[in-house]
Formats: sequence, structure tokens, C-alpha cells
Amino acid sequence: MTALPTGRQFVLTWGIPRDFGGLTAALLQRSRLFDRRGDVPVHVLTCDDREDAAEVAAELTRRGALSGRVRVTNLWDWLRENDLPGRRVRAADGFDPLPESAVEEPTGGLTRRRIRVDANGTVQQIDHLRADGTLAVSDRRDVPRASGRRRRVVIACDPDGTPRAAWNGVREVYRSWLDHLTAGERSFLLVDSKAMARFAADYRRPHVVVLHIVHGSHLTDDGTAIRASRAEVFGRLGAFDAVVFCTERQARDARRHAGPLPLLSAVAHPVTIPPDVDVASPRRGAVVVSRLAPIKRVEDAVDAVGVARRDHPGLTLDVYGDGPSRALLEARAAADSAIHFRGFQPAAVSALATASVLLMTSRSEAFSMVVAEAMASGCLPIAYDVPYGPRELIDDGRTGWLVPAGDVAALADAVRHAADLDDATLSRMRREAIARARLYDERAILDRWARTLRRAARRHALRRRTWRFREVLRRRLRVR
Repeated sequence: MTALPTGRQFVLTWGIPRDFGGLTAALLQRSRLFDRRGDVPVHVLTCDDREDAAEVAAELTRRGALSGRVRVTNLWDWLRENDLPGRRVRAADGFDPLPESAVEEPTGGLTRRRIRVDANGTVQQIDHLRADGTLAVSDRRDVPRASGRRRRVVIACDPDGTPRAAWNGVREVYRSWLDHLTAGERSFLLVDSKAMARFAADYRRPHVVVLHIVHGSHLTDDGTAIRASRAEVFGRLGAFDAVVFCTERQARDARRHAGPLPLLSAVAHPVTIPPDVDVASPRRGAVVVSRLAPIKRVEDAVDAVGVARRDHPGLTLDVYGDGPSRALLEARAAADSAIHFRGFQPAAVSALATASVLLMTSRSEAFSMVVAEAMASGCLPIAYDVPYGPRELIDDGRTGWLVPAGDVAALADAVRHAADLDDATLSRMRREAIARARLYDERAILDRWARTLRRAARRHALRRRTWRFREVLRRRLRVR
């Protein structure tokens, strides 16, 4: 068993939606890997204030997304049941609990929060309630300053409604919460979301090693610039003890933007190789396994299969997944009885064991876990040639096919070509695809994580000495 470095393991992300996609699936997969093969428990922390915690928990269970020592805790749920140290509440904090009339729809039969919005629908205050209806936390976002500007104040209350502790803004709450949970013990904090990375870049504690994991491509679609959504964090990569990408190529490209200072590493997602994959029996049909959202361009797969069916009328397409684009996609394919939308199914990966090809049409990918899973099952991927995952995984013409991004005609040609190949050629390609996927088995990936965490811990120790030196220097200058 690979030994991870000594320390508690925390994962920080914004939230886990019920219809979660690749980022959440990857962080939960990594957490299960640390638990089952690394023999360490993992505490996943979320900070969104949605009220569907029970539904999300049920969805995680239905998907088999958690293992025995992987647990998920939401900040606001935790504050309903626990005390957190904060500063003294002041009159200027504007503590003003909302009346019972300011109620959101009850969730699971309980009113868990009250909300106030302005005329534009912008949230100005959320009061989080305990199960018995008492006020636990008041999160007010429009407390007036003397200057006329507004500020955010979070106030925790005792069960009798008495305000007990306050924080100037939600980031102070995050810091206090992490300090409380880590309790001064050596800890690793793996930050998976862009939103929480903005906060975590400033979270520095002697006992906490902070790593940011970049799941998606950091580049614009044309590959010429940093995406606006990542610009803030990418301007501060040196603030983390390590930044982890899914592919070596992306890490190299990021180095050109980040300069020599940050510790950049590459760790792919682990891939499970099913036992006794049948590569000899003929397979027919194409499959898509994807969140149904505009960035995934599933309409291109639908159109390409429609074109390919003119020459191969027996070709079928099964689409597994759900999302905001589903209704439009179903309408687009309504006239073609060979295209089926299966919705989200936890066992969708098993469809890869019988499908001939997987279609991957995303605008961008980091590792593209579904491509690796398809290859592990002997399902040959036909993927748009986008940074970074498909290029790293697919040996064009040997383990699958790469086609120009956005070229539906080329995609249809590739589908036709795969359908024209003889069974012997397809069997050989399926064996090579499985061999390629074995490079990412769980033991290899866990070894890579162990090395990355140790490197991050060493860099953290060096930075601690620098912080101490600067603090001593500042104190001496103040004395003078």
C-alpha cells in the first residue's frame, strides 16, 4: 500500500450539485482512492448555501460516490449544530433577524432558511435556521458603512437567538472554520474549485499545506490567453504550496504564464480497468456520456450520427447524462428513432463495455476522464482535438481518433470510418486502448499523489521559514 505523507486530508470545494459533473466526480474519486488505497480518511468541505443537502446526500449514495471514510460537510449545516469562535458582536454589525414571513420553500418539510432580496432579486440577507426553527446564523450582505458603502457581516447565535460571534465577511468565516477543523494538526488542504481557490490563495497557516487542483483547461477556446474566470487565481499561483494539473502538457503550458516560482505538478485521474474486457466480439453503436450543457456540444454528436446513418442505417447513439440542454437536444433528435436519451444513470460506464465508439465533443477538457474510462472498457473514443485530455490520451488511428474541434463533417467521417473497419482491426485497437488506459491505474496515480504531497510539504516548510524571517524583520523595524 502506498504511504501518503502524515497529515489529515481535507478537500475544499464550493458545492456538490445534485447533477454534478466531472470536477466533483474527480474529487470524490480521488477521495475514495486516498481512503481505500492510501488508508487515510478524507473530509470534503463545501461552502455553498443551497438547501438541498438531503437530496445531495441521497444522490451521492445512489451514485456510490462515497467510501467508508470519505465524508462531506457543508459550512452552513455545520454552523447550525456547532459553535465557532469569532469576534464580539457590535451594534454597528446591523443584527436584524428576518421575520417568519421571509421564508423560502421548505426543504424536506423544514424551513431551513429565510431570505431577503432587493428589487432586482439580489440576495441581501440569509438567516440559517436549526431543525427546531431557531436562528443559527444571520448572513447579512448590506450592512451600511459610514462611507455609505455596504459590507457583509455574518453573525452566529445561541439557541435562544442571542448573537454570540461575528465575522467581517464570509472569508473570515472560512478561515475560522478551517482553523477549527484542522485544530493545529498537520493537514493537507486540496482546493478543487476556482471560487474557493480565490480564498485559499490567502489562507496561510504553519500547519496547513495548501494545494490547488486545476480541473479544466485554463486557456480560452482559441488557446491564446488565460480564461477570464481563471485570471485572478493564475496571477497568484505562487501563493499555493503546489498547483496540480491533470496532464503534463497543461502544466508545461501554465509554466509559461506563471513563471518559475510556483510548484506545478501533473497528476491524472485514476482509471479502473474492468476485468476480462471482451475485445473480440463485434460491437455496434455509439455512446455519449456527458453532462448535457452547451460547453459539451452534444448536438454535434447527434448531428454527426445522423449524417453517418445515411451509410450505416443500423448505427445507434445512446446519450447518458442530464443537464440544461437536454430538452433542446431531445427536440433536435426527435425525428431519429436510433438516438436515445437515457438520462443520468450511475451505471452509465457499463455501457462503454458494449458500445463500439464514444463521442467526445467538448469545447475544452483537462484530462477527459470519460475518454480514459472508454478506452479502459475497449470502447474507442472519437474526440474533438481540444486541449488537453484527448491529445494526451489518444494515439490517433491506434487507440481512437482525433478530429478537428467543431468539425461535424469530420466527426461524421470518423464515425463512418470506425463502422467500416473489420473486426480484427477493431479488436487490435481495443487492446491498445486498454493498454494505454493501464498507465493511469489507481496504484500509479496514488504514487504520484504521494510524491506531489511530499513536494508540497517541503515547499511549505521552506516558505514557513521565509514567513518567520519576514515577521521578525517587521517586528524589529517597528521597535526602531
